[in-house]
Amino acid sequence: MTEKMKQRILLVFAVVVGFVVGYLNPVTSQALLSGIGWIAGIGMFFLFRLSNKNPARDYSESWAYMLIRMLLFFIIGAALGSMIPYYQQVMEMQQQ
Repeated sequence: MTEKMKQRILLVFAVVVGFVVGYLNPVTSQALLSGIGWIAGIGMFFLFRLSNKNPARDYSESWAYMLIRMLLFFIIGAALGSMIPYYQQVMEMQQQ
């Protein structure tokens, strides 16, 4: 199995975990998304600063970059998963 395939599996796993967490507990996941987004954004900022200081090194292959990408994919999955219960509530309210 190639390294790129392993990374894709980890990213899919992060999306699925985020989706499940968002679907099962939408209120909590919505509250956590902005905090996780801040952490990922600050991590990306520092990682890009490091890459600008040392352009010879490829930081896109580092574990920190992969962790930040997993956080971002978790956010996407949690946002999509938490929309489903809210959408169901809106549909129920419209039918009443």
